[in-house]
Amino acid sequence: MVSSRNFRQAVRARLAEHFELLLTTAGVIIALLLTFSQLDRGTQGLAFTFLVWLQGFLIWAVRRHSRLNRDRLVWKLRVMLQDRVNNQLTVLLGVAELSHPESAAAEENVDTAMAAAREVARELDSLSLESLRAWELRYARFLPMPLR
Repeated sequence: MVSSRNFRQAVRARLAEHFELLLTTAGVIIALLLTFSQLDRGTQGLAFTFLVWLQGFLIWAVRRHSRLNRDRLVWKLRVMLQDRVNNQLTVLLGVAELSHPESAAAEENVDTAMAAAREVARELDSLSLESLRAWELRYARFLPMPLR
């Protein structure tokens, strides 16, 4: 059973996620009411049609803007993670080479580290909103509430 605290947190998260959409809809409704109060009956139909179209356009624009911002954020996070992981792997490779510069074990360690680095790079390249959602669904029961 879902506790009331978890329910409130889920509702707050949903409201925050769609805040721009709610503001846009409220603004259009206010504009519609003001417009209808001052027009004759024939013009009200035309105004209503235009405002419905405008609301749809604004909703589309806000959602597209949000989507582009999320995509840009994922891209920035991917670049940041690649940089940090590459820096750490470079340090590890340097340590492995310095510890036993001429031994076969050191060469094997370097090859293993390079294979791991390539695998990490492939994982980072595949990061997207879809892969994030799939990961969240897969591990939902292990994640703390704010991540869900």
